[in-house]
Amino acid sequence: MAERPHRHDPVLADAACVLGGAALLGSAFVHWVSRGPGRGLRGHEMIDTVVALGRHVPALSAGRLSVLWYLIPALGAGTWLAVGVTGPRSCTTRAVAIAALVVTTLVAAAFVIGLGLAKLALGPFLALAGAVLVVIGAWVPLPGTTRPGAVGPAADRPE
Repeated sequence: MAERPHRHDPVLADAACVLGGAALLGSAFVHWVSRGPGRGLRGHEMIDTVVALGRHVPALSAGRLSVLWYLIPALGAGTWLAVGVTGPRSCTTRAVAIAALVVTTLVAAAFVIGLGLAKLALGPFLALAGAVLVVIGAWVPLPGTTRPGAVGPAADRPE
């Protein structure tokens, strides 16, 4: 049986997911705190310093926040794996996209609560932008794509 030709080129979805994954992964290597306690630190040392300020999210200890913070770059790498193995529109990629968005939002919110928006550096914004790009790549329809049973010029093309 011959392989069916693709109705669309998934380059845009692939690019959004790959760039989003890179932003998630890269966020671990940039600063999350621009000034005050935690500035210049990364990883669990930064989180311990931020949590030591006393203003943190209830039920989100320093250990839990550290694990969630380390999940952000791991989900960036997971995005690349999911896209490479199953494609940008797969259930696996969409699950990773949801996880990335939830985890990144939770960690960014914890940093806003702990430090305030004015003291945040590039890290949380880069991570949030990456998570949003992955979600866009996993869900937003591409130009020229059709659903089964659709009518119109794109539906008239042979499969």
